[in-house]
Amino acid sequence: MSMEDRQEAIAIAAIPLLAEHGTHVTTGQIAKAAGIAEGTIFRVFKDKQELLDFCVLRAFRTRELVERMTLIPVDQPMRKRLIEAMTMIDDMAARLGALMHTLGATGYRPDEANHAKDQESGEHGKPPMMDEFEQTTTAIAKMLSSGQEELRLPADRAAGYLMGLVFMTRMQAVRAARAEEKESDSFVSEIVDLFMNGAIANGAEQGGKDAR
Repeated sequence: MSMEDRQEAIAIAAIPLLAEHGTHVTTGQIAKAAGIAEGTIFRVFKDKQELLDFCVLRAFRTRELVERMTLIPVDQPMRKRLIEAMTMIDDMAARLGALMHTLGATGYRPDEANHAKDQESGEHGKPPMMDEFEQTTTAIAKMLSSGQEELRLPADRAAGYLMGLVFMTRMQAVRAARAEEKESDSFVSEIVDLFMNGAIANGAEQGGKDAR
């Protein structure tokens, strides 16, 4: 197994532990989860800090997410396709939120040297995390473009607004406050319905004008 593949395997095993324990997780726990000797970790990472920074970057990777989104049948109604895609994105946002909250609460700070190296690897000098977000937005825009004639604005802008609705709602923990009231898929359904139909009920706007 190459060093890159080994890093990948270790990160996949480590990320759930980081979401649970934050920086308090031990390399012994990570090694056990990865099915390797603890010393193997330090043959592919110079120290625990580099491992943590690598795991954070890996958690933001959207390649697998975008690939799953491309498998959504194109013959489904747009609303159903968007709900399925945005549910995948919300699930990822939930995992990222839990990971970053726990890491932050346990004192995680990225190493500036590792952070600078990660920024250099992004397209056109952009941080890789921004690249990942843009790739996901592009996938949603491609989905929306099949119904461009029904959109009020270009598909890429519409996709950006929809992504913002889901991510900001997730990060502000609105869903967590309503968890007992809503099934997990109804949260995304509500956002997609708002995106597609607006916040004004049919006839309400006209009724308001008539009243004046």
